[in-house]
Amino acid sequence: MNSRITAILISLLSVTGVFATTVIEQNDSITNEIVSDSITMAMPSDSITIQVTDTDSIARQQEADKNLLSLLETDSTEQILPVIKMLRMLEYADSIRAMQGSGEIPVNPLFLPIVFEKQMSTPFQHLPSAEKCPFKPKSLSVDDKWLQDEIQAEKTRNLAQNYVIVNYPKLIHYNTDNLPEVPKQYVIENDPAKHILSIKEKPLIIKNDVGKEKIKLKRWIINFQSSIQFSQVYVSENWYQGGTSNVNLLSDQQFSIKYNDPKEQRILFENLVQWRLNINSAPEDTLHSVKISEDLFQINSKFGLKAYNKWYYTATMNFKTQFFTSYATNSNNKVAAFLSPAELNLGLGMSYQYKNDKKHFETSISLSPLSYNLQFIVNDDMDAASFGIKSGKSMNQYGSSFEGRIKWEFYHNMVWSCRLFYFTNYDHVQGDMENTFDFILNRFFSTRLFVHLRYDDARALNKDFGHFQLKELLSFGFNYKF
Repeated sequence: MNSRITAILISLLSVTGVFATTVIEQNDSITNEIVSDSITMAMPSDSITIQVTDTDSIARQQEADKNLLSLLETDSTEQILPVIKMLRMLEYADSIRAMQGSGEIPVNPLFLPIVFEKQMSTPFQHLPSAEKCPFKPKSLSVDDKWLQDEIQAEKTRNLAQNYVIVNYPKLIHYNTDNLPEVPKQYVIENDPAKHILSIKEKPLIIKNDVGKEKIKLKRWIINFQSSIQFSQVYVSENWYQGGTSNVNLLSDQQFSIKYNDPKEQRILFENLVQWRLNINSAPEDTLHSVKISEDLFQINSKFGLKAYNKWYYTATMNFKTQFFTSYATNSNNKVAAFLSPAELNLGLGMSYQYKNDKKHFETSISLSPLSYNLQFIVNDDMDAASFGIKSGKSMNQYGSSFEGRIKWEFYHNMVWSCRLFYFTNYDHVQGDMENTFDFILNRFFSTRLFVHLRYDDARALNKDFGHFQLKELLSFGFNYKF
C-alpha cells in the first residue's frame, strides 16, 4: 500500500508540473518513506531545462499514472483517504517552506483546499491516461509547446478538483461564502526617542463592495460659461493717419439649469440667465468718459409636459432689460436705464426637442399660438414713444410668438449658436435673430463673432436700414466653461 501511495504522489506531481524531494512522516500507516527521485535543474542563458537524472523515472511515473487512474475511477473511500492525508501533509510542508523565506517556490492549486464555486457541466469526465501525457523535460524557448503543456496541466487540475467535488462533497470545507479570514499582518515600529521597538498589527483594507454602490441620478444639470474680452488701442496726437485711443471691455456671462429626466423624459424644464455687457472709452464724448454699447440682461424659461415622441405641451417666459444707464454722445439725455425699457413675454403652446450627441447637434422649436407681451419703462426722464410705446409708460399686446434655437459643433472646437424669436400682435411685428460663432482655441481662450439682427416696425423708419437694426462684434479673449 505504501508503494502504491508513493506512485500516486509521483504521478500527481508529474501531471501538475511540481517536482520536489519531500520527506513524509506519518505514525499510523507510513513511517519514514522517502521519495528519493533526484531532480536537478540546469539554467543556460537562452533557456531553462528541467532534467531528471534517474534513467528509470519515466517508466515508474507512467506506471504510477496508471495506478492513479485506476484508484480515482473506484469509489473506495478507504483507498482515497490516505491520498488526501498525504496531500494535506504536502500542503503543510509547502507552507513551512514558504514561511522560512523561500518566496520563489510556487504554490500548486491542486494542493490547496478545494473551494466550491460552481458545478461543471461534465462532472464525470475522467483524467487523461498516462500514455497520452508522458513526462518529458521542458524548456523555455521560442516554441510555445511549453505553454500548451501548462494549459493542459491547468485543465487536468480543474478536472481532478471537480471529480473530488462531485464524488466526495463531504471533503469540501470551503465555498465562496465561508472562506477563512485573511491572516493578520504585523509591522515593527521604531521609537528613536524612547529606544523602543513596538510590534503593531498592520491594518488590512479589503474592498468587497464592488458593484454595490448606488448610483445617484443627477436631477439638475448646471452649466456656467464666462467670456471676457479686452482690447486697447493707443494713437498718439501726431499720428500721421489720425485716430482715437480707446479701451474696450466685452463680457458675456451665461448660467443655465435644467431638469434631467433620462428615463421617462416626461418633464421639460430649462432655464437660462444671460448678461452681456460691452463698455468702451469715449474720448470724443466731452461729458462722459465711458460709453455702454450693449447692456442686456435676460431670463429665458421653459416648462413642458410630454405630449408625443419629442413634442411637449409648454409654457415659455422671456424677460429682458439692462442694468446700467447709457447716455447720448455729448448729452445728458438718457438712452436706456434699469427697467427702462423692460420687456416680458409669456406664451402657451407646444415645443419640439431634438438632440444628436453623435453629430453634436441640438435644436428646440417653441410654437405659442397664445402669447402675451408687455413693454414698460419706470424712468420718468425718458420718452416711452422711442421704444414703441404709444401711450403711457407701458403697452400690453396679445398675439402669437415663435422661438427657435440651434446649437451645432460643426467642426472640432467650432460652435454655432442661433436664436430666432418672433412676436406679432397682428398689427406690428417684432423679431430677433442672434448668431454666435465660437472658435475655441484652448480651455481658456477663444474667438467670438456675434451678429444680432433685429426687426421692429413699431419704431420709426430709418432711411438706411428701414425697420431693421444690426449689431456685429468680433472679439478675442478669455473663455471659461464648467
